[in-house]
Amino acid sequence: VCSTWGNFHFKTFDGDIFYFPGLCNYVFASHCNTPYEDFNIQIRRTVVENAPTINRIAMKLEGVAVELTKDVVMINSNRVQLPYSQAGITIERSGIYVKVVSKMGLVFMWNEDDSILLELHEKYANQTCGLCGDFNGIPIYNEFYSNNIKMTALQFGNMQKMDGPTEHCEDPTTSLPDNCTDNFDDICQKTLTSSAFAECNALLDVSEYIMACQGDLCRSEESKNASCICDTFAEYSRQCAHAGGEPLTWRTSKLC
Repeated sequence: VCSTWGNFHFKTFDGDIFYFPGLCNYVFASHCNTPYEDFNIQIRRTVVENAPTINRIAMKLEGVAVELTKDVVMINSNRVQLPYSQAGITIERSGIYVKVVSKMGLVFMWNEDDSILLELHEKYANQTCGLCGDFNGIPIYNEFYSNNIKMTALQFGNMQKMDGPTEHCEDPTTSLPDNCTDNFDDICQKTLTSSAFAECNALLDVSEYIMACQGDLCRSEESKNASCICDTFAEYSRQCAHAGGEPLTWRTSKLC
């Protein structure tokens, strides 16, 4: 499973969590190193009222062009109504998600806001490129190393950019404010290790999600958007459910 959520967070197929604040068009995941490309998924974010949101997803699934924007689904440039099913591709609404399923072994879910979850059949192991990484089962390796030189998340992210035919989109240059005061890490730690997530903590390493949450708080000081930490709690909850765990109710009247 590869995902992206909230304040520009990404989790690769191999489990690395990184922050990449790009606002261009990027290859999220594609089938590569083969003569025929089964799938290619590209995403673009924009910032609305200080909160990043995914505003366009373009997919090629076995030659069929699917474009998702808020409330509109296009297939080969024609607008379609959901549920849609043809040529081995099913698109439907499932709860708050738009869900795209391809019979070749791909399930894609978007909440029409900040979060995408992509599940891929293991037959594509070692054959993927893009922000989701290479699916070789080894964290860090190949994503964040190029010719044995370690890359930053920013360098790795910028490599996945695909400008449109007439656009030149600027790469992001900064990653984190340096002078971040870490006096609020306990809300992240407290929530993510609370009893609601007890079953999850046994299944999924929580430390990287705590770090992602702390980074959000850090940056939200700048952008005045503290709700961003809720996105990371929601993502941990989704990943936990996907791994077979059962997160309990973590939202309260005071939190999220």
